[in-house]
Amino acid sequence: MVRHQPLQYYEPQLCLSCLTGIYGCRWQRYQRSHDDTTPWERLWFLLLTFTFGLTLTWLYFWWEVRNDYDEFNWYLYSRMGYWSDWSVPILVTTAAAFTYIAGLLVLALCHIAVGQQMNLHWLHKVRSTSAGAGGRESRL
Repeated sequence: MVRHQPLQYYEPQLCLSCLTGIYGCRWQRYQRSHDDTTPWERLWFLLLTFTFGLTLTWLYFWWEVRNDYDEFNWYLYSRMGYWSDWSVPILVTTAAAFTYIAGLLVLALCHIAVGQQMNLHWLHKVRSTSAGAGGRESRL
């Protein structure tokens, strides 16, 4: 008579799958790793933290100058020749970029807390660096 080994059962770990899936696009169990984070990924974490700080500063700046929105719009009117309220799109874009980068930073900190290897997906790398640079380019 042949005896079969019982199949190995893995716990689903839904929270961990979502965490690594959203942050690094690693949805399968075999793609998650408890290995040390590479120096490049640590550098990306520092860049993400720096971009978060820049975006937070930019959002604070635009939130506080709300009394000077008319001055800003008059300045643009004198340069471009037509009137448009540019303060609201800039504030909404900055708030969206801040929310996106803050979400990535929270996911990265959760990776550190559970001991998973940080592996930021390339799409997030492109978006987070362009979101932080976008606010600096629109500055006068």
